[in-house]
Amino acid sequence: MKTRSRAFTLIEIMIAITVFGVVMMGMMATWKCIVNGTQVGEAAAAAAQRARISIKTIEDALVNTEISSKNIQYYSFVADTSRENFASLSLAARLPASFLCSGYFGDNVMRRVTFDVEKDAQDRLDLVMTQAPILAITSPEYPPKSITLAKDVTFFGLEFWSPADDDWHTEFLKTNEIPPMVRITLGIGHSAADPSIPYDIISRVVVMPTQAH
Repeated sequence: MKTRSRAFTLIEIMIAITVFGVVMMGMMATWKCIVNGTQVGEAAAAAAQRARISIKTIEDALVNTEISSKNIQYYSFVADTSRENFASLSLAARLPASFLCSGYFGDNVMRRVTFDVEKDAQDRLDLVMTQAPILAITSPEYPPKSITLAKDVTFFGLEFWSPADDDWHTEFLKTNEIPPMVRITLGIGHSAADPSIPYDIISRVVVMPTQAH
C-alpha cells in the first residue's frame, strides 16, 4: 500500500509568505535604524571635529594679533557682540604658513581675519572665516578668501577679561587695544530635546599677545 504525500495548501503557503514578509520587514526596519544611527553618529563626530578645528583656528588668529597705533585704520581690533547668540570678530594678525589658507596669500603674512556667522544656501547658520592682505583689503587684486569653518552653528560667543573688574565682559569697545584674554564659546547642532540648545559646546580661553606698538 503506497503512502500518499500531503502537499501544502494554498492557505498554508499564503500564511508562510505573510510570516516571512513580516520577519523581513522587521529585519529591514532594524537594519535601517542601524544605518541611520551610524550616519547620525558619523555626522555628529564630523561636526564636533570641525568645531574643534574652528576653535583652534580662532585661537591661532588671536595669539598672532597685532596692533599698530600708527596705522590703526588697518590694525583695529573689532569685536561685535550686539547680535544675540552670534558675535563677530575682525582683527589684524601676522599669520604663520601653517594657518588655514595661508598658501592662497603667498608672502602676505599680515592679514585681516574676520569670523562671522552667516546663512548658507539651506538657510542654516555657519561660522565663516574671511581673510585679506592687511594693506589691500579693498583691492580687487587681492579678493578676500572665505571658508566655512563650522556648519549648523547655534551659538558663537566672545567674552573679554577686564583686569580692573577682575571679571569677564561681553563687550570690548576699544578698537585700538587688545584685551588681555578672550574666551571663545562655540555651539553647534541642536539638542534632540530642545532645538534652542546646542548639541555640542566648546569653550577656550586665549591669552592675548602684548599691546600696541
